[in-house]
Amino acid sequence: MQKGKITVTSIIVFCILVLVGIMVFKYVVGNIDKKQIKKEVFDEVGIFRGAQLNDAKVREIITLVLEKRSLQPLEVFAEIDSRGMVYYSFKYELTINYILFKRSEIVEVEGEMENYGG
Repeated sequence: MQKGKITVTSIIVFCILVLVGIMVFKYVVGNIDKKQIKKEVFDEVGIFRGAQLNDAKVREIITLVLEKRSLQPLEVFAEIDSRGMVYYSFKYELTINYILFKRSEIVEVEGEMENYGG
């Protein structure tokens, strides 16, 4: 039995394990980013809600949040109805680099909240 010797097989297995670990990490970070963007848009719209909030302002807030993360909005919709509810939805493309390949997906987000003073 050889002790302390590194074989080619053990180096290959180690490299594969490291690569898989990095890919899993990037997958988890991508999912966290999607949740964080949704939360950040909700928070930003919540900060600005009130009598001065209109459809265009909500669309601008969503676009600014996405651009801050270097994401291009594909579709942005916002509407404030007569009862004072703010409805919004948006789509963006999220690309994750997994070292061996890149994966892109279209993320769709919908949300609503009450608009105070509307």
